[in-house]
Amino acid sequence: MKKVLALIVVLILTSIGGLYSQPRFVIAVTGGYDLPLPQLKGTIDSANSTLGESYFVKTGFNLGISGKYAIDKKRRIRLTFGGSFNKFSGEEQYSHTNNIDFHTSMSIVSANIGAEYSFTPREKTAPFVGLDLTGNFFSGKTEETVTAASTTDHDDFGTTTSTLKSASRFGLAIGGGVDVAFNKSIGAVFGAKYHFANLVGKEYLTSSAAGEYNLNDKENGTIRAKNIMYFQIYLGVTFYLGQLKRSK
Repeated sequence: MKKVLALIVVLILTSIGGLYSQPRFVIAVTGGYDLPLPQLKGTIDSANSTLGESYFVKTGFNLGISGKYAIDKKRRIRLTFGGSFNKFSGEEQYSHTNNIDFHTSMSIVSANIGAEYSFTPREKTAPFVGLDLTGNFFSGKTEETVTAASTTDHDDFGTTTSTLKSASRFGLAIGGGVDVAFNKSIGAVFGAKYHFANLVGKEYLTSSAAGEYNLNDKENGTIRAKNIMYFQIYLGVTFYLGQLKRSK
């Protein structure tokens, strides 16, 4: 009798778990953590404050919305599209003939289109991998506050603010994750992406307007080119449209 009951329970759980395949169309709202990588990340000091070797950020976060549309009958191959807002910041103190409090921030608005492969589209838990082409739009600012003045540099106490001139670059994002279906209407997604944000479009501008600075990621003389890369971890809620019942 116990064996019969156990078999019935297993059959019920199996039928519930396999009742629905992955839907035709998925919308996801996500948020998470961004880890900047060299040369986006860096530590500022008196030796490199003017060399442009890094953008000196330390940490970041992301908010995003994305869509997935299955194009094959088995729903393994999906077109992907969407966008994310990524905000990085860094704060330090250093001495340069005086004491300076340094704060910087950089925002990257990223739009993407790509493709994804789902390994188990008819299961409630479906791992996937994907590749995106990205357009990345940069903005930001720096603030330097003199806390101990000198007669040779930064003569006056106070804060100097400079704004990053808006710039656009193109790149790639490689990643993967897991889709988890709670029911036929809603689920969750967990994933990670490795972003190469400025593979195309690098440039170096020798001049800028007052109170402005340039992204300047292209090689120029003794200044090396900078590769803007970051690792993105995200978690979100998914909404399913075009759900397809599984054949019995």
